[in-house]
Parts: sequence; C-alpha cells; structure tokens
Amino acid sequence: MEEKTGIVKTIYPDRCTARVAFEDEEDLLSDELQIVVRGSLKNKAYWMPKVGEHVFCSFTKQGKGYILGSIYSEEDKPPVIDEGKRHITFEDGTTVEYDTKTHTLSIQSNGSININAAGNINVTGDVVADGISLKNHTHTETGATTSKPIGGG
Repeated sequence: MEEKTGIVKTIYPDRCTARVAFEDEEDLLSDELQIVVRGSLKNKAYWMPKVGEHVFCSFTKQGKGYILGSIYSEEDKPPVIDEGKRHITFEDGTTVEYDTKTHTLSIQSNGSININAAGNINVTGDVVADGISLKNHTHTETGATTSKPIGGG
C-alpha cells in the first residue's frame, strides 16, 4: 500500500468519489478515488469532502485508490482539543458535540431541529422552553381555559 496526502479538486456526490491533486507530484491529478465511509449496507453513512480539503489517500499495488479521511493542517485546526469529546462543526456554524466526561450531548443549531418519531418521545427530567418549565410551571387561572404558563424554571 502507498499512502499520500493531497487536496480535493473535484467531487462526485452521486458516486461518493473525488479527484485529488498531490502537491509532492507537481499537482498530479488522481483518477476518481472512492471515499471510505463508516457504513454502506444496512447502516449507511455519507460524507463528502469539500473542494480544497486536505485528505489522506491510500493506494493498492494495483493502483486502486481510496480517500480514507480528511486531515487537519496548519491552516485548518481541530475545532476542539479534548480526547473526551466527539465533535462535528458544520459549515453554517451548527455543532453537535458529546462530552463523555460530563455525559452531555450539546447541539447548537443555526436552523430548525426536526424530530420525527414513529412512537413516543420519552424525556426523563424537565423540558424548559423559553424559560418555561414543563414540569414546574403554574397558571393564574383554573377551569376549562387557563392563562399562559408562568415560569417554573
């Protein structure tokens, strides 16, 4: 196996392939290289590098090549430096992060979050929306029609 790093020049999202230029070979442009993903049969994952992204490639003795993943560089640093975290930052600024030390999943979304479930959504603990607690809010009126919820957070 031969390994090389290069820069993505063209992507083919429908085939999950890309062409890569190798700086150490005067920007020699590869054939289409398969992008290795974390599942492709019953559990499927999808990821396409961006044009301009640094990638790590591996080639068989027969010359078949694969993009194994992206690599950080002097220009592009990791978004977090903590071995206890799994983190994804999307290009619009949205982040998804899990911290194994605090057991906390954090999602910072720059858009809507849609959860579609075929069954119930179960929550242990409280749900607070705009400062109003689902479990601890109160109402000022009783009867068939009540006032808007008050606090409880």
